[in-house]
Amino acid sequence: MKLPNRKDNHKLMKKHSIDLTALKPHGKAETKFIDGTLDVWTTHSITPIAFNLYGDSYKGHYVSLPGKYRLPFRLDMTVKLDFPAFFLFVGNGHITFASSWQDNRKIEDIAKPTGKPNQDHYSYNNSLPFGKFVDISITYNFDEMQILIGGEERFYSRKQAYMKAKSLKEQNTEGFSIRLAVSKLSTLTIKAITVTECDEQVPIIRGAFEETKPQSVAGERPKSTFESVISGLPQRFQDEIIEMDRFLAACRPLKFKRMVDKGGNKITYVASDFGISYAVHVSGAQSFHHFGWYIVYNGKLETWHRKADYMEEILVEIHDPIRSLQSVSFTR
Repeated sequence: MKLPNRKDNHKLMKKHSIDLTALKPHGKAETKFIDGTLDVWTTHSITPIAFNLYGDSYKGHYVSLPGKYRLPFRLDMTVKLDFPAFFLFVGNGHITFASSWQDNRKIEDIAKPTGKPNQDHYSYNNSLPFGKFVDISITYNFDEMQILIGGEERFYSRKQAYMKAKSLKEQNTEGFSIRLAVSKLSTLTIKAITVTECDEQVPIIRGAFEETKPQSVAGERPKSTFESVISGLPQRFQDEIIEMDRFLAACRPLKFKRMVDKGGNKITYVASDFGISYAVHVSGAQSFHHFGWYIVYNGKLETWHRKADYMEEILVEIHDPIRSLQSVSFTR
């Protein structure tokens, strides 16, 4: 991607075309260079990114670009994501990409972070097309910030905290590190990364973005439904969840009841008479599923107070590739 061509005094300082093999993995992040692209994934959950922004755990699993970069600069990258979510760390701040509408679409300040997980940018549409390469550009000027996804202006602001932070001059002299991370189960494929530093101002061509406040009454989000909860997932995952939903609805004699979490992050199925539950957590940063058994107090003791104890029978039916789940179920 190229900077806008303007005939002005915005002198180019330096353009860094990043060697993808120079990206360094940290913690449980892993990389693999294949046919000119770099795959990035992690074997460790980084869920605290959305909830405990000053915790060390979310900072530990990422890949870092070599060196540090000074404002004003523009970061251009061409990437492909297969599953939510993707995080870009710049200095002490970060930007989230491809998180579901239920999750925190956080734009944390690079110089003066708040550490508050409830500071949503409601008007920031951070969606990405799954399974397809897309161009992303982030510009940090001293007096304006812009995010472009696929050439579309998704965010623009002249009111970011770093623009008036007293510490910015000192931090900028040292430079800002740039890091990339994904949630567990996700793979980020990087085709190209370029960082362009300017000595005065990075040229910005404005788009149609306008920052708005949430439209819901008293700040409440729309009521979660089964369809809305899974809508932010890749289509193949939506299809699998829908198929599972139909299967559980037809299960007899269990008669599962489906419940959707208020926050829109979890779908739970409960067969209360038999003390069996199954849950799918679909939050972009913590996607997983599990099943369990619990005590039903008005049943017989020999069946753990359930109408019938199907625990052993169900575990026997689990296929060999995931048989390790049996021990987890018994010990938890």
